[in-house]
Amino acid sequence: MALFNSILTGLAGGLQLYSGVKNLFSDNYGRAKNSLDKSRAAENAWYRRNYYNDYLNSSMARAAMKRVEDTLSRNSRQNRAYAAVMGVTPEVSLARNEQNLQVVDNMMSNLASQESARRASVDAQHLQNVNSLNGQQMSLDLNNRSSIDPDLIGGLSLIERAIDGVNWGKEKKTPTEE
Repeated sequence: MALFNSILTGLAGGLQLYSGVKNLFSDNYGRAKNSLDKSRAAENAWYRRNYYNDYLNSSMARAAMKRVEDTLSRNSRQNRAYAAVMGVTPEVSLARNEQNLQVVDNMMSNLASQESARRASVDAQHLQNVNSLNGQQMSLDLNNRSSIDPDLIGGLSLIERAIDGVNWGKEKKTPTEE
């Protein structure tokens, strides 16, 4: 009877050990890890696309440049009309051109500062996303370990008890025989 109980205990331990090893290579963990890897790749692609994007080619920057171009074109027409009626000295013409260049310089400075702020925002968002993905990875790994360890330890414990319970050719003496 003791041998039978030891065999059953050993089988139960083996099944529990098998369950623990199976969880180690579980498809759920693999699918979750695969999904997390895809999210990490998508995040990196988003970062590269947004951080290294040509800001001067964006719709907002093009609209700003178009407004400045239209303003300069309007000012130039007004200056030519004024010069035709009133006559303009070379100094006045140079001063007006310098004003136009100052407008362009101001616009480019504003665009450059907006680009720096945009890149800092993209960096901050990327860092937040990476930290979130790393946290998800740690949580996934911890959950996988915590679900495996009890099965493996329990299975090994049952097998050990089964081995200890078998009479390996030795006759056990009862306390009355001694």
